[in-house]
Amino acid sequence: MKIKSKEPFNPDNFFSSQCVEDVARKFEILKTLDYRKISLANEITKYNYEIVSKDYVDFEFSNIEEYYNFEVDTIV
Repeated sequence: MKIKSKEPFNPDNFFSSQCVEDVARKFEILKTLDYRKISLANEITKYNYEIVSKDYVDFEFSNIEEYYNFEVDTIV
């Protein structure tokens, strides 16, 4: 039988922050697109991610590297 931990539940133990750079590493095709013509937000939604950074603006940069620091969340 498993011994229960006496530590209180901490939801922060399950939180991990991801950014556009992490998603781009997983899906190399994202590095080949021109984001002045295609919405990055729409593209990463296809891979079950969404951009949650409030500073994100669609069609601002053409290269995905410019978006690397924007925070994303997994769509469940």
